[in-house]
Amino acid sequence: MGEIKLISPFKEIDNSTYLETAKAVAEWIDRFSVKKEKGKSWKLSSGEGSSEGDELAGRLSDRTIYSGAAGIGYFYIQLYEITGKKQYLEEAIEAGEYLLNTYDEELGKKPGIHTGLSGEGVFANVLYKKTGDEKYLDYAKKVGDAVYKYAVKEDGKAYWYNLIDYMGDGSTVLYWINLADITKDKKYLSYAKEVLDYIISLITENEDGTVNWNFLEINDYFKNLPAGGLISNFAHGTAGVVYLLTKYYEATNDEYYFDLAKRGFEFLVNIAVKDGDSAIVPYIYWKDTQTAYDVFYLSLCHGPVGTAIVAKELYKATNDEKYIEFYKKLTNALVKAGVPNVRSSGYWNDCVCCGSSGVLLHFIDGIDTIGDEKYVRLAKETARKLIGDAFKDEKGIRWYNAWTRVIPWNVDSHLGLYIGAAGSASALLSLYAKLENKEITPLVEF
Repeated sequence: MGEIKLISPFKEIDNSTYLETAKAVAEWIDRFSVKKEKGKSWKLSSGEGSSEGDELAGRLSDRTIYSGAAGIGYFYIQLYEITGKKQYLEEAIEAGEYLLNTYDEELGKKPGIHTGLSGEGVFANVLYKKTGDEKYLDYAKKVGDAVYKYAVKEDGKAYWYNLIDYMGDGSTVLYWINLADITKDKKYLSYAKEVLDYIISLITENEDGTVNWNFLEINDYFKNLPAGGLISNFAHGTAGVVYLLTKYYEATNDEYYFDLAKRGFEFLVNIAVKDGDSAIVPYIYWKDTQTAYDVFYLSLCHGPVGTAIVAKELYKATNDEKYIEFYKKLTNALVKAGVPNVRSSGYWNDCVCCGSSGVLLHFIDGIDTIGDEKYVRLAKETARKLIGDAFKDEKGIRWYNAWTRVIPWNVDSHLGLYIGAAGSASALLSLYAKLENKEITPLVEF
């Protein structure tokens, strides 16, 4: 037989494999670029699969950092940082031109970082740092002002008519905090305070002194999931609020918000399912009942990866070892769940949001955060599995997943940073950068 060029069971994975895989993903992504009058966007997916009956997938945008041009441009910037090749920076600039030249102020009605306008600002700030072109910084500031303009202001509080959780509108708080640091304009901190004060008004005070938030009824979105439980993790629950409160404290030293952050984190610790040296916060939690829902998301949005980000931030703010100990327990829960090899009922996909790419970013983060060699081993194991899961042919490399997990037959290959191939390639690039001691712009949570 001739040499097998694309894949071999005997092929060794080394650091260069991570970079070469990311470059091959970029080649595949390029096949789906859409040239505009100025700049370019990309299709959301290859279109080879199905989104039939998937209302949530139909809401994805070709602009956002989650699924669209801002996120793909972000990935190209990382490739430029690692390779030094101007072609990648030029791709990122093309993404920026598309966003700037199709801007509509009413985009501010959907303000969040991940699926809204603030994510375009995050990308614009990174593009400004790489090019020095002031128009990108101007755009970032315009975004920060536009999203505030469309907020509803009442009694010193501000909100929009969407979900106010971290993956929804609430992440705008993080964007304003970062923008205040970049521009030194404190008005953005005042905007952040108004939204946080609205979020705080939705608080639940518990008898044990802890606090929590509950923003949505999951059964309203997925009818086959049980009703009445709390969604408590990073994406849509208490963990995300704790993260925002902690970031605000770090920017302002306001102890009121930090006290709430610590009490919110204690709620997460209390409801966590514990097994020896492992702990994991349930995807759905019922108070005062023995009801159990045996699905545990394992990545960023509802799993240990997101909770660990919160624990790390609290440790940075306090230097209290209890937060780093919980970080370790969350890692141990991932290992006990069989990551990276076991595909449990809460660990389906190869993406940053809710799959193995997000877990890979956690293990990379742990290399410096904990300083334990096991994080290097876990990162390499996860990267090997991620590469092995990829579909490879002459068109490039990509992954096929069911983004809406309750419709597992709707499988497609998505392109975006949090939802698809760009994110998986970004995670591999991040591992390459860590092992080769190179600088790379991390995703906003990392």
